[in-house]
Amino acid sequence: MTCAALSACTAAAGSPDEDLVETAELALTQQESVFGFENVTQWTASSGIVASSTVHSEGTSALGLRNFTYAELVSPALSSLSGVTDELALDIQLPVSPSYGQLQVFVSSATLGLSNTWVGQASLQGLSANTFHELVFAVPSAVKSALQQSYSDLQIKITLSLPYSTSSTVLDHLHFKGGTSTPACGTGSPYTLNVTTVPGFDNAILEDMECTFYAVYPLLVQRFNTSAATTVGFNITNEDGVAWASGGSTWYNKQHMLDNPNDTDVVVHETMHIVQAGYSGQVPGWIIEGTADYVREAYGLNNAAAGWSIPSGWVYGAHYLFGYGDAAAFFKWIDATYRVDQAPVVDALDDILRAGTYSSGTWVTLTGHDVESLWQQYSNNQAPLPATSGITVYEDPSFGGRAVILDRGEYDVSDLGARAVGNDWISSIQVPAGYTVTAYLDSPFAGTSVVYTSSAASLGTLNDKISSIVVE
Repeated sequence: MTCAALSACTAAAGSPDEDLVETAELALTQQESVFGFENVTQWTASSGIVASSTVHSEGTSALGLRNFTYAELVSPALSSLSGVTDELALDIQLPVSPSYGQLQVFVSSATLGLSNTWVGQASLQGLSANTFHELVFAVPSAVKSALQQSYSDLQIKITLSLPYSTSSTVLDHLHFKGGTSTPACGTGSPYTLNVTTVPGFDNAILEDMECTFYAVYPLLVQRFNTSAATTVGFNITNEDGVAWASGGSTWYNKQHMLDNPNDTDVVVHETMHIVQAGYSGQVPGWIIEGTADYVREAYGLNNAAAGWSIPSGWVYGAHYLFGYGDAAAFFKWIDATYRVDQAPVVDALDDILRAGTYSSGTWVTLTGHDVESLWQQYSNNQAPLPATSGITVYEDPSFGGRAVILDRGEYDVSDLGARAVGNDWISSIQVPAGYTVTAYLDSPFAGTSVVYTSSAASLGTLNDKISSIVVE
């Protein structure tokens, strides 16, 4: 999953196929279930009728409450919450725009010495109907400090006061967000992280990630872009993917980080994308992602423990156009071969991309060779030369996106990779007269196959699923 534009998503450090998909089999923690209102029987109501709602803002369901004018919703006893920050938020959808209304949040825990302790309130008067609104409460500092302790008897109470209605008011996605507290490692830093997390995340991992930011981000700013953002969004999310950046924020998949707690240098990769803001003109995505892995390798604090590294050199099946580690290793070779006693190539490229003057001639200017010649040298002339005739496979349907020509031959997944055709990448094929193409779902040359004797603007069930191909 990659996006060349810096305003769009960028995939995590590592392979472009390194997407993590949460499945239904992953069990919800108690906090996730209660905060997500996934099982409404966990909440008790003092009045009204409670029912599970298929209208929801996250997860698979929400809590609907009807036939009341005042009601108190009380959670079960919760053990120590994770991801506690300065702000608590709740999504609400109203059946009609009310002439009056109020929602309040309280917490109780004998262990913490909290008894119906007020957290915050929000007016519901005049909120538009049939759309979710996020209510945000500034958690009092004393309550926040208490909630970060150990306990097993915390109950949350939500009170609602609204005009009577037989239609449901829907509550969903109770969550902490917008943390402005700074770990000790960030004390005195000129940079600010706006942290949003989700229930069930590990505070120790979060602090390690934050400390990686505070240690490395200033170095990247100083080296590449002294005008980079001083405030960065930092979001732990349940959304699919490993990590990505967009605008001035970064996102990290909760389950990936829980499964890979040492992978904290993914923060280096993603925050480099924040530093890269301001590029213009032609901006090749492979350079963007390759540079992000280059700086992760150079500045990462925990790469060895995470088992992460860039390749030590060219291997068959790799290509610089894949970006990430393949491009990062290529950049290091260029530095050692053609940039001795000069600025590293990533620094030179950063200046060129920021000026909006990148072109195919850039590589000749920087090294005396075009990029394909450099790639041949890097591979000791073992990398396949680009074909000049044959069929053409495309990254996008309707013959769009990046195109690669393939001459007659058999191409396993590594053969395709060596020609910059990623696994599960092909979305359309142009087939000149006299050629026959057999595309296979699996590698090597196995699984579902389709024969093409003419061009196909879309590939149906094989779209983005081809792993090997025969051209005759």
